[in-house]
Amino acid sequence: MTATRIDCDIHPAIGGTRTTLLPYLDDHWKEQVVSRAIDGLDLTSYPPNMPFSGRADWRPKSGKPGSDLSMVQRGAFDQLGATHAICNVLYGAQAVYDPYMASAFCKAINDWIAAEWLDRDSRLRASIVIPLQAPDLAIEEIERRAGDNRFVSVLVLAQGESLLGRRHYWPVWQAAEKHRLPIAIHAGS
Repeated sequence: MTATRIDCDIHPAIGGTRTTLLPYLDDHWKEQVVSRAIDGLDLTSYPPNMPFSGRADWRPKSGKPGSDLSMVQRGAFDQLGATHAICNVLYGAQAVYDPYMASAFCKAINDWIAAEWLDRDSRLRASIVIPLQAPDLAIEEIERRAGDNRFVSVLVLAQGESLLGRRHYWPVWQAAEKHRLPIAIHAGS
């Protein structure tokens, strides 16, 4: 038997809201993104151009580390020998103040990762990105994506607006538990 080796923390990079996510947003949010020139929502804890944000040998000639699917495949599967990898998209959608904008961006991220990464490599899985600042909208996104077995966990950031054990988050954790999805807590936010 061959051992299953899972890289549980691959970070696909979003090129930008206008360049990458726009096709996955509804008309209202497309108009908002274009008219307000919303493009860079990278979290300051992982600035794309800093050396610790990506190995030098995994950086594409142009673009952010993690933005080239073939480079990520080579690194995770060929170099490191993983049989599967879980994509955890770290983009500022989870940290946007407006809960409706955060929800739209999280939905777009989940649709983008499914179409552009998971559909192209059966070895890839992903965490559901949720707008935790609005538990009701977070539950909606879990329910929307839980039926797709390529989504194997729910991604939350470690240092958000309030502590993750707070009672108002319990319904989110219950929704994840209902679908047997572990909560993936990512440090740095």
